[in-house]
Amino acid sequence: MPVIGVFGANGFIGRAIVRHLLARDRRVVALGRAFPADYQRIVGGGVETRVLDFRDALSVHAMLQGIDQAIDLVNSSSPALGNSRVVEDAATNVLPHISFVQSCLSSGVSRIVFLSSGGTIYGAPRYLPMDEDHPTDPLVSYGVAKLMAEHYLRMLTRDSAVDHVVLRVSNPFGPGQTLRKGQGLIASILERQAAGLPIMVYGDGSTRRDYLYIDDLCQALVAALDAPPMRQTFNIGTGRGRSTLEVIAEVEAAAGRRFDIAYVDDRPTDARSNILDCRKATRLLGWTAETSFEEGVRRTVAATEAGGPIG
Repeated sequence: MPVIGVFGANGFIGRAIVRHLLARDRRVVALGRAFPADYQRIVGGGVETRVLDFRDALSVHAMLQGIDQAIDLVNSSSPALGNSRVVEDAATNVLPHISFVQSCLSSGVSRIVFLSSGGTIYGAPRYLPMDEDHPTDPLVSYGVAKLMAEHYLRMLTRDSAVDHVVLRVSNPFGPGQTLRKGQGLIASILERQAAGLPIMVYGDGSTRRDYLYIDDLCQALVAALDAPPMRQTFNIGTGRGRSTLEVIAEVEAAAGRRFDIAYVDDRPTDARSNILDCRKATRLLGWTAETSFEEGVRRTVAATEAGGPIG
Protein backbone atom coordinates (compact mmCIF):
# COMPACT_ATOMS: atom_id res chain seq x y z
CA MET A 1 0.00 0.00 0.00
CA PRO A 2 1.50 3.38 -0.99
CA VAL A 3 2.44 5.95 1.62
CA ILE A 4 0.50 9.18 1.05
CA GLY A 5 2.11 12.43 2.12
CA VAL A 6 -0.35 15.25 2.78
CA PHE A 7 1.47 18.58 2.54
CA GLY A 8 -0.49 21.31 4.31
CA ALA A 9 -2.07 18.72 6.61
CA ASN A 10 -3.03 21.12 9.40
CA GLY A 11 -5.40 23.32 7.37
CA PHE A 12 -9.12 22.85 6.86
CA ILE A 13 -8.77 20.63 3.79
CA GLY A 14 -5.61 18.96 5.10
CA ARG A 15 -7.21 17.81 8.33
CA ALA A 16 -10.27 16.61 6.46
CA ILE A 17 -8.35 14.50 3.96
CA VAL A 18 -6.06 13.03 6.63
CA ARG A 19 -9.17 12.08 8.62
CA HIS A 20 -10.75 10.65 5.48
CA LEU A 21 -7.70 8.56 4.55
CA LEU A 22 -7.16 7.22 8.07
CA ALA A 23 -10.80 6.11 8.23
CA ARG A 24 -10.10 4.05 5.12
CA ASP A 25 -6.94 2.48 6.56
CA ARG A 26 -4.61 4.29 4.17
CA ARG A 27 -0.97 4.85 5.12
CA VAL A 28 -0.63 8.58 5.71
CA VAL A 29 2.11 11.01 6.69
CA ALA A 30 0.91 14.49 7.66
CA LEU A 31 3.31 17.33 6.84
CA GLY A 32 3.04 21.00 7.78
CA ARG A 33 4.62 23.96 9.51
CA ALA A 34 3.15 23.10 12.92
CA PHE A 35 0.72 20.69 14.56
CA PRO A 36 -1.29 21.05 17.76
CA ALA A 37 -0.64 18.59 20.56
CA ASP A 38 -4.05 17.00 20.00
CA TYR A 39 -3.72 16.61 16.24
CA GLN A 40 -4.22 12.84 16.35
CA ARG A 41 -7.47 13.31 18.25
CA ILE A 42 -8.59 15.91 15.71
CA VAL A 43 -7.99 13.61 12.73
CA GLY A 44 -9.29 10.55 14.52
CA GLY A 45 -6.31 8.23 14.45
CA GLY A 46 -2.61 7.69 14.83
CA VAL A 47 -0.66 9.40 12.09
CA GLU A 48 2.98 10.28 11.63
CA THR A 49 3.53 14.04 11.54
CA ARG A 50 6.54 15.77 10.02
CA VAL A 51 7.19 19.46 10.63
CA LEU A 52 8.69 21.35 7.70
CA ASP A 53 8.95 24.75 6.13
CA PHE A 54 7.65 24.36 2.57
CA ARG A 55 9.93 27.22 1.49
CA ASP A 56 13.02 25.29 2.64
CA ALA A 57 14.01 23.04 -0.27
CA LEU A 58 16.40 20.92 1.79
CA SER A 59 13.75 20.32 4.46
CA VAL A 60 11.16 19.38 1.86
CA HIS A 61 13.55 16.99 0.14
CA ALA A 62 14.34 15.28 3.44
CA MET A 63 10.70 14.99 4.44
CA LEU A 64 9.75 13.41 1.10
CA GLN A 65 11.73 10.28 1.86
CA GLY A 66 9.44 7.26 1.98
CA ILE A 67 6.52 9.11 0.39
CA ASP A 68 4.96 7.40 -2.65
CA GLN A 69 2.13 9.81 -3.43
CA ALA A 70 2.05 13.51 -2.50
CA ILE A 71 -1.01 15.72 -2.04
CA ASP A 72 0.03 19.37 -2.34
CA LEU A 73 -2.40 21.59 -0.42
CA VAL A 74 0.13 24.23 0.60
CA ASN A 75 -0.93 27.84 0.18
CA SER A 76 -0.13 31.02 2.09
CA SER A 77 -2.40 33.48 0.29
CA SER A 78 -6.09 34.12 -0.31
CA PRO A 79 -8.28 35.56 -3.07
CA ALA A 80 -9.65 37.98 -0.46
CA LEU A 81 -6.31 39.80 -0.45
CA GLY A 82 -6.85 40.88 -4.05
CA ASN A 83 -3.70 42.11 -5.78
CA SER A 84 -2.13 43.79 -2.79
CA ARG A 85 0.79 41.36 -2.49
CA VAL A 86 1.69 40.23 -5.98
CA VAL A 87 5.43 39.94 -5.38
CA GLU A 88 4.92 37.99 -2.18
CA ASP A 89 2.48 35.67 -3.94
CA ALA A 90 5.11 34.87 -6.56
CA ALA A 91 7.75 34.30 -3.92
CA THR A 92 5.68 32.18 -1.54
CA ASN A 93 3.08 30.52 -3.77
CA VAL A 94 5.00 29.80 -6.99
CA LEU A 95 8.70 29.30 -6.28
CA PRO A 96 8.26 26.81 -3.39
CA HIS A 97 5.95 24.67 -5.53
CA ILE A 98 8.55 24.54 -8.30
CA SER A 99 11.15 23.39 -5.78
CA PHE A 100 8.65 20.88 -4.37
CA VAL A 101 8.10 19.26 -7.76
CA GLN A 102 11.85 19.06 -8.34
CA SER A 103 12.27 17.37 -4.96
CA CYS A 104 9.51 14.89 -5.82
CA LEU A 105 11.31 14.04 -9.05
CA SER A 106 14.46 13.06 -7.17
CA SER A 107 12.77 11.38 -4.18
CA GLY A 108 10.87 8.49 -5.74
CA VAL A 109 7.40 10.05 -5.56
CA SER A 110 5.18 8.38 -8.16
CA ARG A 111 2.26 10.85 -8.24
CA ILE A 112 1.60 14.47 -7.26
CA VAL A 113 -1.97 15.64 -6.69
CA PHE A 114 -2.03 19.44 -6.79
CA LEU A 115 -4.97 21.38 -5.42
CA SER A 116 -5.53 24.33 -7.73
CA SER A 117 -8.34 26.89 -7.78
CA GLY A 118 -11.40 26.46 -9.96
CA GLY A 119 -12.76 29.56 -8.27
CA THR A 120 -10.11 32.00 -9.52
CA ILE A 121 -8.05 30.44 -12.29
CA TYR A 122 -10.53 31.13 -15.13
CA GLY A 123 -11.34 34.76 -14.36
CA ALA A 124 -14.43 36.32 -15.90
CA PRO A 125 -16.48 33.55 -17.56
CA ARG A 126 -16.76 33.44 -21.35
CA TYR A 127 -19.45 30.76 -20.94
CA LEU A 128 -21.05 28.80 -18.11
CA PRO A 129 -20.48 26.29 -16.75
CA MET A 130 -16.75 26.54 -17.39
CA ASP A 131 -14.95 23.37 -18.46
CA GLU A 132 -11.22 22.68 -18.30
CA ASP A 133 -10.73 24.13 -21.79
CA HIS A 134 -12.13 27.51 -20.79
CA PRO A 135 -9.50 30.28 -21.18
CA THR A 136 -7.50 30.93 -18.03
CA ASP A 137 -7.31 34.65 -17.38
CA PRO A 138 -7.25 35.19 -13.59
CA LEU A 139 -8.38 38.51 -12.15
CA VAL A 140 -6.49 38.03 -8.91
CA SER A 141 -2.90 37.21 -7.97
CA TYR A 142 -4.00 34.10 -6.08
CA GLY A 143 -5.32 32.61 -9.34
CA VAL A 144 -2.18 33.58 -11.27
CA ALA A 145 -0.01 31.83 -8.68
CA LYS A 146 -2.11 28.67 -8.90
CA LEU A 147 -1.97 28.73 -12.71
CA MET A 148 1.81 29.19 -12.74
CA ALA A 149 2.24 26.32 -10.29
CA GLU A 150 0.12 24.15 -12.60
CA HIS A 151 2.28 25.04 -15.62
CA TYR A 152 5.53 24.25 -13.83
CA LEU A 153 4.11 20.95 -12.56
CA ARG A 154 3.22 19.88 -16.10
CA MET A 155 6.50 21.05 -17.58
CA LEU A 156 8.75 19.47 -14.97
CA THR A 157 6.99 16.09 -14.94
CA ARG A 158 6.54 15.85 -18.72
CA ASP A 159 9.55 13.63 -19.42
CA SER A 160 9.71 11.98 -16.01
CA ALA A 161 8.25 8.93 -14.31
CA VAL A 162 6.21 11.13 -11.97
CA ASP A 163 2.51 11.28 -12.74
CA HIS A 164 0.36 14.26 -11.75
CA VAL A 165 -3.30 15.17 -11.30
CA VAL A 166 -4.43 18.79 -10.99
CA LEU A 167 -7.74 19.42 -9.25
CA ARG A 168 -9.30 22.83 -9.89
CA VAL A 169 -11.60 23.00 -6.90
CA SER A 170 -14.59 25.33 -6.56
CA ASN A 171 -15.50 26.73 -3.10
CA PRO A 172 -15.16 24.04 -0.42
CA PHE A 173 -17.04 24.34 2.86
CA GLY A 174 -17.90 22.21 5.85
CA PRO A 175 -17.43 21.67 9.58
CA GLY A 176 -14.15 23.01 10.93
CA GLN A 177 -13.58 25.69 8.30
CA THR A 178 -12.38 28.96 9.80
CA LEU A 179 -11.80 32.41 8.36
CA ARG A 180 -8.06 32.60 9.02
CA LYS A 181 -7.24 33.42 5.40
CA GLY A 182 -10.43 35.26 4.54
CA GLN A 183 -11.76 32.30 2.58
CA GLY A 184 -15.13 30.65 2.99
CA LEU A 185 -18.43 32.51 2.76
CA ILE A 186 -20.27 30.05 4.99
CA ALA A 187 -17.50 30.15 7.60
CA SER A 188 -17.66 33.94 7.48
CA ILE A 189 -21.43 33.96 7.95
CA LEU A 190 -21.24 31.67 10.98
CA GLU A 191 -18.28 33.41 12.60
CA ARG A 192 -19.73 36.90 12.19
CA GLN A 193 -23.15 35.79 13.38
CA ALA A 194 -21.63 34.17 16.48
CA ALA A 195 -19.76 37.41 17.21
CA GLY A 196 -22.92 39.49 16.85
CA LEU A 197 -21.65 41.19 13.70
CA PRO A 198 -23.59 41.77 10.46
CA ILE A 199 -22.89 39.54 7.47
CA MET A 200 -20.81 41.45 4.91
CA VAL A 201 -22.18 41.25 1.36
CA TYR A 202 -20.13 42.58 -1.55
CA GLY A 203 -22.19 44.44 -4.13
CA ASP A 204 -25.85 43.48 -4.30
CA GLY A 205 -25.33 39.86 -3.27
CA SER A 206 -26.01 38.41 -6.72
CA THR A 207 -22.47 37.05 -7.28
CA ARG A 208 -22.74 33.33 -7.92
CA ARG A 209 -20.34 30.60 -6.84
CA ASP A 210 -20.13 26.81 -6.96
CA TYR A 211 -20.03 25.44 -3.38
CA LEU A 212 -18.58 21.98 -2.67
CA TYR A 213 -18.99 20.06 0.58
CA ILE A 214 -15.70 18.95 2.13
CA ASP A 215 -16.53 15.22 2.12
CA ASP A 216 -17.04 15.33 -1.64
CA LEU A 217 -13.68 17.06 -2.07
CA CYS A 218 -12.02 14.31 -0.03
CA GLN A 219 -13.62 11.71 -2.28
CA ALA A 220 -12.22 13.54 -5.30
CA LEU A 221 -8.74 13.53 -3.80
CA VAL A 222 -8.93 9.78 -3.18
CA ALA A 223 -10.15 9.23 -6.74
CA ALA A 224 -7.14 11.22 -7.99
CA LEU A 225 -4.78 9.11 -5.88
CA ASP A 226 -6.28 5.82 -7.09
CA ALA A 227 -6.67 6.64 -10.79
CA PRO A 228 -4.40 5.07 -13.42
CA PRO A 229 -1.55 7.24 -14.72
CA MET A 230 -3.11 10.10 -16.65
CA ARG A 231 -1.47 13.55 -16.18
CA GLN A 232 -4.82 15.31 -16.33
CA THR A 233 -6.53 18.42 -15.00
CA PHE A 234 -10.03 18.28 -13.56
CA ASN A 235 -12.65 20.70 -12.36
CA ILE A 236 -14.02 19.63 -8.99
CA GLY A 237 -17.34 21.21 -8.04
CA THR A 238 -21.08 20.67 -8.26
CA GLY A 239 -21.88 22.39 -11.55
CA ARG A 240 -24.45 24.59 -9.86
CA GLY A 241 -24.11 28.22 -8.80
CA ARG A 242 -25.69 30.00 -5.84
CA SER A 243 -25.75 33.70 -5.12
CA THR A 244 -24.39 35.17 -1.90
CA LEU A 245 -27.92 36.01 -0.78
CA GLU A 246 -29.10 32.47 -1.52
CA VAL A 247 -26.27 31.07 0.60
CA ILE A 248 -27.13 33.39 3.49
CA ALA A 249 -30.78 32.35 3.26
CA GLU A 250 -29.83 28.65 3.39
CA VAL A 251 -27.62 29.17 6.46
CA GLU A 252 -30.43 31.15 8.11
CA ALA A 253 -32.85 28.28 7.42
CA ALA A 254 -30.46 25.74 8.95
CA ALA A 255 -29.79 27.94 11.98
CA GLY A 256 -33.45 28.87 12.43
CA ARG A 257 -32.87 32.63 12.68
CA ARG A 258 -32.36 35.71 10.54
CA PHE A 259 -29.04 37.56 10.26
CA ASP A 260 -28.25 41.22 9.87
CA ILE A 261 -26.62 42.12 6.55
CA ALA A 262 -24.23 44.97 5.71
CA TYR A 263 -23.71 45.77 2.02
CA VAL A 264 -20.27 46.97 0.92
CA ASP A 265 -18.71 47.80 -2.45
CA ASP A 266 -17.91 45.09 -4.97
CA ARG A 267 -14.30 43.91 -5.19
CA PRO A 268 -12.81 44.39 -8.67
CA THR A 269 -10.93 41.08 -8.41
CA ASP A 270 -14.14 39.05 -7.97
CA ALA A 271 -15.74 37.49 -11.05
CA ARG A 272 -19.50 37.95 -11.14
CA SER A 273 -20.10 34.25 -11.62
CA ASN A 274 -18.10 31.04 -11.30
CA ILE A 275 -19.70 27.68 -12.03
CA LEU A 276 -17.67 24.62 -13.03
CA ASP A 277 -18.40 21.91 -15.57
CA CYS A 278 -17.19 18.73 -13.85
CA ARG A 279 -18.20 16.09 -16.39
CA LYS A 280 -14.56 15.22 -17.14
CA ALA A 281 -14.03 14.15 -13.52
CA THR A 282 -17.13 11.98 -13.72
CA ARG A 283 -15.94 10.41 -16.96
CA LEU A 284 -12.29 9.76 -16.10
CA LEU A 285 -12.21 9.62 -12.29
CA GLY A 286 -15.66 8.17 -11.68
CA TRP A 287 -16.29 11.06 -9.29
CA THR A 288 -19.28 13.31 -8.83
CA ALA A 289 -20.38 15.46 -5.90
CA GLU A 290 -22.95 13.55 -3.84
CA THR A 291 -23.80 15.85 -0.93
CA SER A 292 -26.55 18.37 -1.60
CA PHE A 293 -25.80 21.97 -0.74
CA GLU A 294 -28.70 22.01 1.72
CA GLU A 295 -27.44 18.90 3.53
CA GLY A 296 -23.88 20.24 3.63
CA VAL A 297 -25.06 23.50 5.17
CA ARG A 298 -27.18 21.64 7.75
CA ARG A 299 -24.19 19.52 8.78
CA THR A 300 -21.93 22.56 8.97
CA VAL A 301 -24.34 24.61 11.07
CA ALA A 302 -25.07 21.66 13.38
CA ALA A 303 -21.36 20.98 13.92
CA THR A 304 -20.66 24.65 14.56
CA GLU A 305 -23.46 24.98 17.09
CA ALA A 306 -22.27 21.77 18.81
CA GLY A 307 -18.78 23.22 19.09
CA GLY A 308 -16.97 20.83 16.80
CA PRO A 309 -15.30 19.09 15.16
CA ILE A 310 -12.09 21.08 15.39
CA GLY A 311 -10.48 21.41 11.99
